[in-house]
Amino acid sequence: MPLNVRSVGDVVILSNFARLMNDPRYVDAARDLAELLDRGARRFVIDLTGVRETGASFLGLLMTLTRRIRQERGEAVLANPSREMRAFLLDEMQMEEYWDILPSVEEAVAFQSREADRADDDDSAPSDPTFPG
Repeated sequence: MPLNVRSVGDVVILSNFARLMNDPRYVDAARDLAELLDRGARRFVIDLTGVRETGASFLGLLMTLTRRIRQERGEAVLANPSREMRAFLLDEMQMEEYWDILPSVEEAVAFQSREADRADDDDSAPSDPTFPG
């Protein structure tokens, strides 16, 4: 598997994207992600460490992975973008509404953990529409 996968609690960190784009097996990333989703993973950090390459194919891969995660009621954030990637995603492509982009993997994991806690709190609220709050 060209995609590196590790977990911190219930947050899955996907990495090795710098090498992945130069590997003909990068198309396997979607299959690898599907296996993780089938196992119940829903919170993802896409680690952009070392990625300098920008362009349509890389953006397409990021969007495909993120869309698949969101289809399964999950969430993905980007972490540790290079200056080039940050400029590409925010300035050129104006994707700040599509992803939360955090400066480090650690901050992204903490962000995802907080979001999961908020979702759990929302799920525990009564579903009665007359309930105030």
